[in-house]
Amino acid sequence: MPLDPPTTDRLIVPYGIARVNEANLARVPRVEIDTKMSTPLRLGDGPYRRGVVAEEALDPTDDDDRSTGTARFDLIRRLHLRDCDVFDKYLRRWIDLYFQFVADQTQTFSAELAALSRAPEAMLDPPLWGMAALRPLPRAHIPAAGNGFVAVDVALWDGGNITAIVFAGSEKARRAQDLGGPVRLIIVDPPGEDDDSETVVSPLSELTRYFWRGLAVPPDPFGPAPFRLGAAAAPSF
Repeated sequence: MPLDPPTTDRLIVPYGIARVNEANLARVPRVEIDTKMSTPLRLGDGPYRRGVVAEEALDPTDDDDRSTGTARFDLIRRLHLRDCDVFDKYLRRWIDLYFQFVADQTQTFSAELAALSRAPEAMLDPPLWGMAALRPLPRAHIPAAGNGFVAVDVALWDGGNITAIVFAGSEKARRAQDLGGPVRLIIVDPPGEDDDSETVVSPLSELTRYFWRGLAVPPDPFGPAPFRLGAAAAPSF
């Protein structure tokens, strides 16, 4: 019998951990979604853990010639990899391919993105528009009846529903069959080394495409000054 999530205007989704219970719920990473707002959870929305952000922002890279937008977007990618189990090669591969898709979209449609700027001096580096893409929550836990949670590999909130992605053949796939309510369950084969980014996003239909449309600017996790100068500047979430 499907498990219905609690009836509430606030949806709490823990993520980045193997298990959630009453003892650790208050301490684990989580997002809180106001379901009445009907707004998607995007990469630029946060919140992200300050300590982890600081560590990643100070981590040197091999490419010092990256643009500001590319550097910022890559920092967000690395934050998501931190929320994956270090030994879970499939989840880490999924995250890498998802971010590759978003980056490719900002390059493919760079002319459309440039046209959104009202003045040339206000034009954003195209990768910064990647912050408008839906935010995937690795190792997410979907609320169910009785204050319990059901673990999935990735969860996304599109403003009205949760999309839960689970890799086929796992215990998570069996348990996730019980999810009910506003949850769209997608069971996919684990991504392989030969798979490309389209393999990851194709089951998501149009949820992941044209993510910038309808926005004047992408959400900025690097405030308080919007997209402040300096590729090494850490976000202030």
